[in-house]
Amino acid sequence: MVHFIRPAEGQFTSGFRSRHRSNHHGLDIAKSGLVEVVAAADGTVVKSYYSNSYGHVVFLQHNLQGEIYESVYAHLRNRFVMLGQVVNQGQRLGFMGNTGNSTGQHLHFELHKGVWDVRKTNAVNPLIYISNHPSTVPQRENSIVPYPGYLIQVGSEGKDVQRIQRAVSVTPDGIFGPVTEKAVKKYQRRHGLKVDGLVGPKTWAMMF
Repeated sequence: MVHFIRPAEGQFTSGFRSRHRSNHHGLDIAKSGLVEVVAAADGTVVKSYYSNSYGHVVFLQHNLQGEIYESVYAHLRNRFVMLGQVVNQGQRLGFMGNTGNSTGQHLHFELHKGVWDVRKTNAVNPLIYISNHPSTVPQRENSIVPYPGYLIQVGSEGKDVQRIQRAVSVTPDGIFGPVTEKAVKKYQRRHGLKVDGLVGPKTWAMMF
């Protein structure tokens, strides 16, 4: 199995071709502040440009164990690499941003087994390939968190609220107040969910 490292710190806010976003061909990782985005594996820059959809984006091509892969790093704040540049695993490509078709700071990360094409026919789930390789970027502790079985809303408190707050980049104080509600609505709007500020099974499944 070919292994890649996680390209950025933060919470996984949207998964690969989930039930609610079958046309989402990558992972979204979100975190506020200045967040470094790094190369998931050794490779060569095959694209580095700005587009209306991806915003600032870098494409890397990797030749690993005789197979070609391409990784995509989208919605960057800026880009530190150029077309044709050879990069090492863990090398900074830019910082997480909110450029292009994006409604909040996050990294959209795609992995393709083969070359990228506009229909994303070679896209694969990056989580299958991300290893526990030691790096400066911490690994996610758990990729699946079961729905707690009750509606979480303004007035709710506890660890489940903290999980939600981390997913929407709010200070995790465990109290579901107006700030958290506003962030949840923004998340729901961004992911095509019903915008009500309530975390039920559909919103929870999208988050975790």
